[in-house]
Amino acid sequence: MKPAKTPLKPSFQAPVAGRRLWAYRLLTVALPFLLLALIECGLRIGGYGYPTTFFLRERIGDKEFYVPNDRFGYRFFPAAIARTPFALRMCVKKAPNTYRIFVFGESAAQGDPDPTFGAWRYLQVLLRERFPGTDFEVVCVAMTAINSHAILPIARECAHLDGDLWIIYMGNNEIVGPYGAGTVFGPQAPRLWRVRASLAAKATKVGQILENLIARIGSGAREQKSWGGMSMFKEHQVRFDAPARLRAQENFADNLEDILRAGRSAGVPIILSTVGSNLKDCAPFASLHKPALTSAQQDAWETNYKTGITAQQTGDYAAALKAFAQAAAVDAEFAELAFRQGQCELALTKAAEAKRDFELARDCDALGFRADGPINRIIKQAGERRAKDGVRTVDAAEAFAAASPGGITGEELFYEHVHLNFDGNYRLGRLLAEQVQSLLPAVITNRKESRTASSAFTTGQPAAITDRAQAVWAAPQQCDRRLSVSPWDRYRVWMENFSRVSEPPFTDQLNDVPRAKMYMAKLEALRAQINPASQAESRKIYAEAVMAEPEDISLRGNYAQFLGELGDFAEAVKQQQRVCELLPRSAPAFHKCGVLLVRQNQMSEAADQFTHCLELRADYAPALNDLGEIRALQQKPGVAEKLFRQAIRLKPGYVESYVNLGFLEQETGRLAEGLKNYQEAAQLQPNGPAAHFSRAVELAKEHQRGDAIKLFQAAVFMNPQFWQARYLLGVELAMADQPGEAEDQFAQVARLRPDFVKGRMNFGVALTRHGMLDEALAQFQAALALSPTNQAAQRNVQMIESLKKLKR
Repeated sequence: MKPAKTPLKPSFQAPVAGRRLWAYRLLTVALPFLLLALIECGLRIGGYGYPTTFFLRERIGDKEFYVPNDRFGYRFFPAAIARTPFALRMCVKKAPNTYRIFVFGESAAQGDPDPTFGAWRYLQVLLRERFPGTDFEVVCVAMTAINSHAILPIARECAHLDGDLWIIYMGNNEIVGPYGAGTVFGPQAPRLWRVRASLAAKATKVGQILENLIARIGSGAREQKSWGGMSMFKEHQVRFDAPARLRAQENFADNLEDILRAGRSAGVPIILSTVGSNLKDCAPFASLHKPALTSAQQDAWETNYKTGITAQQTGDYAAALKAFAQAAAVDAEFAELAFRQGQCELALTKAAEAKRDFELARDCDALGFRADGPINRIIKQAGERRAKDGVRTVDAAEAFAAASPGGITGEELFYEHVHLNFDGNYRLGRLLAEQVQSLLPAVITNRKESRTASSAFTTGQPAAITDRAQAVWAAPQQCDRRLSVSPWDRYRVWMENFSRVSEPPFTDQLNDVPRAKMYMAKLEALRAQINPASQAESRKIYAEAVMAEPEDISLRGNYAQFLGELGDFAEAVKQQQRVCELLPRSAPAFHKCGVLLVRQNQMSEAADQFTHCLELRADYAPALNDLGEIRALQQKPGVAEKLFRQAIRLKPGYVESYVNLGFLEQETGRLAEGLKNYQEAAQLQPNGPAAHFSRAVELAKEHQRGDAIKLFQAAVFMNPQFWQARYLLGVELAMADQPGEAEDQFAQVARLRPDFVKGRMNFGVALTRHGMLDEALAQFQAALALSPTNQAAQRNVQMIESLKKLKR
């Protein structure tokens, strides 16, 4: 009998089954990631989305350069309101004998409202003048509206770009910038890990397409759709001790630490600066009471506060302070109370007490547009911890105070809350230059040879300017000459800022009226300096500066605009075309060239420039808008309207497109529709030129001519390039029997918009009334060239030619 067979054990099958099970599990887990990777690759190959680095690499001529990515801000802001970096180019391979400095920060570091006159520009001039044997390359990577969440990736990128020194001047936007406690751009003060996870996701094409889909489905309806300046934040007030604000400060500290770590890993010395702000002449933007005040406490506070205000207004500052102190005993956290206390103390020459209360007012401001005490303390503490790692801390806030009357910063150095004026930018540049000097290697500080580019600038200058061997820093006047700061430049920059402070939330501040008076006096004084002699001298200085620094994009760009103001459009276009050659993929550069060509009455060439802009950036609203203007005045209203509406769709806050669309509708007999677009523009600019213009058109429609004229004049004062306002102002002045003033406006319209037939016609009529037949004939002939079938132009040409024959 055969023995029974022992059954085979299936134990050897278990590992196979187990491996298959785990393989299935791994596949299940990995499959989504593989799918995402495939989608990511497909989207990248298809060119979807936007690049997220700050710099892009570009070949210009025979060299490789880094140029800013205009869409860098898309990760941090809705695309319609994303700000762009300052235009520059930087050689990939740093040239010999070059010392490269990166400047990090926000709009104050950039030099807003005009970065070409920012502190970093003064710094570059100061260093080049003091150490002429070295080419100091100061690269501004600061950007409007960003904060440390955006500056950190910029720093990590710059760590690989062969920098010799970093300068950090940041902190103003930690509360209101992306991911801040009072931001309008998205989530408010989330945990840092959530911020970084979100930014990492947006760096992928999959993340970008998901973001766009979510925005379209519905969350985009809650997004800020247009750039409204600081007025966007009015409804996002945050107490100084709110958990979200404290968390934003913690995020700032962590980001700053990582920025310093990035510099340390690159082996680059760092100058870390505190951030200055206007204390004396910038009242709080918003004030909030201490929570949980009882009704009785609130009543007591209000009574004392109002009593104090009355006493302050009558000049009884001691009584005012007494009443304010009683209010403060109930609630000292109301920012405007602290500011008024500071004003009264300053009036009584109690500078130390005034400074303390002005600082308290800033720190309690519920709209945190200024770097406050906690932010500056974080900066100082970070600098102290990292001193052994090559971080040099400079206290710019204290330096500004030391240079200010009574040790309290104010309008002497600042345009408004944080942006430095010309004097302030020079002082910051000088302060930073002194710190840079202490960090320079001996091979630079001992070098004596001159930079050959400086010869054109120094020719014929006084010894105090040309003696480059003296161990002193260049004076403000010398720096201004190097940067070509003309009276016209000063006027236009101050005027631009005047337009800003004429809008909320500035107009809600208690010092709005005295600030407006200061601006008006300043603008009047600057305008008095603009005359043929000063313009001729400025042109000479510009020419010398451009010859000395032929590849300085800022100088050439400003020179082009200055020449345009003088009316030398041929040379202006030539200078701007050189800017385009230096920045061949810059849509703004070609747009500015197109604008100058419009002024030169070269409409076909201007249209080509705007079209090229759109080839570079299909979403560039200014080019769409200006191309629309050309088409509108070529009697192509359908094409023009399409372009204006496309610009508005891409950039809903672009005021000019609403005005142009409205004017097109008004000129084609649809005034009611035009008024709606004017009102849209006015809502975006509630106290600015668009608002004055909109109201003026309504008043003119109601035949309230006197009031309409005043508002048109206000619009023109705030924006001298506003040709539609000038035209309608001229019409109203003519109807009010003020022919001389009307003629002035029509002359400006013909200068600003030489392709506007009605402008030419009205100017011709005004000239005819003054007996200036030859000049009038030129205007009617120009109108006829623009519109060959224009019967009124034909009649006027025939009439003048007949009159001239009779006179013979």
